[in-house]
Amino acid sequence: MLIKNLKYILLVFILTTSFIEAQFYFFGRNKVQYDNFDWKVLKTEHFNIYYYGDFGEIAEIGAQYAEEAYEEHKVKFDNVVTRKIPLIFYNTHSHFQQTNTTPGFIPEGVGGFFEFIKGRVVIPFFGSLSQFRHVIRHELVHVFMTNKVYNVLRDRRFQTNQLPHLWFTEGLAEYWSTEWDTQAEMVLRDAVLNNVFVPLEHLYLLGGFLMYKEGQKFLEFVSEEYGEERILLILENMWRYTDFYKVLEFTLGESIERIGAKWHHKLKQEYYPLMQDKTPYDI
Repeated sequence: MLIKNLKYILLVFILTTSFIEAQFYFFGRNKVQYDNFDWKVLKTEHFNIYYYGDFGEIAEIGAQYAEEAYEEHKVKFDNVVTRKIPLIFYNTHSHFQQTNTTPGFIPEGVGGFFEFIKGRVVIPFFGSLSQFRHVIRHELVHVFMTNKVYNVLRDRRFQTNQLPHLWFTEGLAEYWSTEWDTQAEMVLRDAVLNNVFVPLEHLYLLGGFLMYKEGQKFLEFVSEEYGEERILLILENMWRYTDFYKVLEFTLGESIERIGAKWHHKLKQEYYPLMQDKTPYDI
């Protein structure tokens, strides 16, 4: 998600609440700050967690979720984030929309973001601990992924401003932060059966919830077809090409067209049998 304002460019990764989608924050709208927040800091081994008001108990729970995710992600990425990661928790979404961590206007439905210039993760609490845990884990995948790619490029003296395609970035954040659920299954099944599924070679054009879930499903396919270790290798091979599809081809050993065809065929094998007993009136 790229934020643009003439001389100011800020990249953030955004997770929305019910329907996840990449969005642009547009400048030119005044952000009104109605409330003054008396910030407190909860320090853990790997995080500085900022909260306010009577949010201390939830902040403690969030700290546990974050440390749990840190330990899992450092193994998956074979990488550690050496600095303390700032986590900023807001009690409500209306408070979250007043944040000054980004000058951009935050639309309704955005459930958190990672702003990687200063490395801050900003998350509102919606009243659901399971959702809170998911968003923390999702955004921390972004933290670890950008740190991993930065180190890979820096160690080989390449420019460090290169990242995978957004569908891969968000797909990975979902794949390593949550399970494949019924909502995701419904959306992808509908896309495949109604021929609105976006092929791998055109995924970079896709946005919205389908982009997140196609990305997540593709990484599940990579794990099953080529091995889970190839996912990390994709990131470790980022220095080899500036074209992300070339990185995929090199890592998986086949052309993008071949990889995409195999993935699409697998999805058809999975979903088409569901229609074999249906009449035209049922479809």
